[in-house]
Amino acid sequence: MTTLKSIQEANPSIEIKSVNDAEFALYGRVVDLPNQDLLEESLNTQTSIPDKKNQYVRDDPRLVDEATNEKIAREFYGEQEIEIGYCNGHSHQLNAFEYHNCSEINLAATDLILFMALQKDLAGQSINTDKAQAFFVPKGTAIEVYPMVMHFAPNQVTTDGFKCLVILTADTNTDLLGGRTNDEMLFQHNKWLITHKENERMVNNGALIGVIGDNTTITPVQEEVVR
Repeated sequence: MTTLKSIQEANPSIEIKSVNDAEFALYGRVVDLPNQDLLEESLNTQTSIPDKKNQYVRDDPRLVDEATNEKIAREFYGEQEIEIGYCNGHSHQLNAFEYHNCSEINLAATDLILFMALQKDLAGQSINTDKAQAFFVPKGTAIEVYPMVMHFAPNQVTTDGFKCLVILTADTNTDLLGGRTNDEMLFQHNKWLITHKENERMVNNGALIGVIGDNTTITPVQEEVVR
């Protein structure tokens, strides 16, 4: 039995597609990164999964050498400066949606699930969770999430958690120079975000509540993953 089939059976009320399915073309594409195997190995050896919640590191120079960074920057970002970090943890709910004015590249060092939605489905500054599509990203798969596609932190497929490499243009997710008010979607540099009311961390950080409906929850399967 495949892991995709296992997670689908554990979550019969949620339609979970694969990034290898044709439907993913609306949101992104599967890609091959320069030295992808080495990037995955670095993520596995240089980072760990926290015991609880998630850990996001925007830029971690331990993960990539300068030559690989330059190749990725040229091939996927037209020689713009990039940051290569990671998000590891135990998310199991949709929780929020963000988007960037650039592609985001993710490399799954474990199986994981990403919820995605299209910006066109925003109603002003809100979106219903029934507009979201869940996608399974198999371990070892790299994807490009297109600019302006709404997404958030990965969800774990197994109870051991997830590991995900995150590549964006440099300085994404840094503090805004001009500050912000709590009624703005613009949350950080190159990051527009709305949260579900149940996401206490983002609500307490002043994020705009704009994700409406059930906070879709993934039930993980009991399988071990490489830590």
